[in-house]
Amino acid sequence: MKKLYSCLLIMLMPASVWAQSTAAPDDQTDAATAPRWRLGLGVAVSDNAYVGQGSKVTPFPLVDYEGDRFFFRGITGGIHLLKSDGFVVDAIITTGFNNIDASDFDRAALARRGINRNDLEDRDRSIDAGFAASWTGSLGQLKAVAKTDISGSSEGAEYSLEYGYPLQWGGFRITPTVGATFLSSKVADYYYGIHPDEVRRGVPGYEPGGALIPQVGVNLTRPIGAKWALMIGARYSVLPDKISNSPLIDGDHGSSVLVGFSRAL
Repeated sequence: MKKLYSCLLIMLMPASVWAQSTAAPDDQTDAATAPRWRLGLGVAVSDNAYVGQGSKVTPFPLVDYEGDRFFFRGITGGIHLLKSDGFVVDAIITTGFNNIDASDFDRAALARRGINRNDLEDRDRSIDAGFAASWTGSLGQLKAVAKTDISGSSEGAEYSLEYGYPLQWGGFRITPTVGATFLSSKVADYYYGIHPDEVRRGVPGYEPGGALIPQVGVNLTRPIGAKWALMIGARYSVLPDKISNSPLIDGDHGSSVLVGFSRAL
């Protein structure tokens, strides 16, 4: 099945947009009365960088729970380890969406690169565990995430840093963001390289090694009435040469847009 273009785009975009959606409907509502549960529906549209893949529309449920200690936001759950004066440290578990079935690659496009699609293996979805830290103040918000695949897919690590500054425009809260994610060599080789078993079948070898992927984005949220909220998030990432030169990749950038509605319970 075609999936969203990279872990970065999905793991950062829904998490950051969804986290903003948990804000109170108006500035007069404090944390003590903010809703613990929100439910809704989202749709993600992505321009995938894998060979032969175009835009993909993926609907998914939005589920959010914010407790005193435990939380669940979209695809990320965790435990608050520290909360003090705008500084938060969490232990998290989440999943990636850069997986792709070998049958979803474009056979003709691969053939032009000298690759038989039947010789390729699936790139499975990861389940990642790690830590996330954020600092929020008058200068905006800085987020850092360090996580490792515990599912046995790539068994690699990812490290990301993102900065955002919220602005108010009418009823919209608009947060431009800029950041980057570093993929360890195990992650980059697994999703963008050629696996050893594939090389033994005759596929030309390729290992990109560790890679840094920069991106920019914007998140928008708007309350609708007392309980509903609209969320929109967009991301644009630039793939470094070591990834864009992979025989499995077509292009040097990726983009995605998420639109969601949620209701406080």
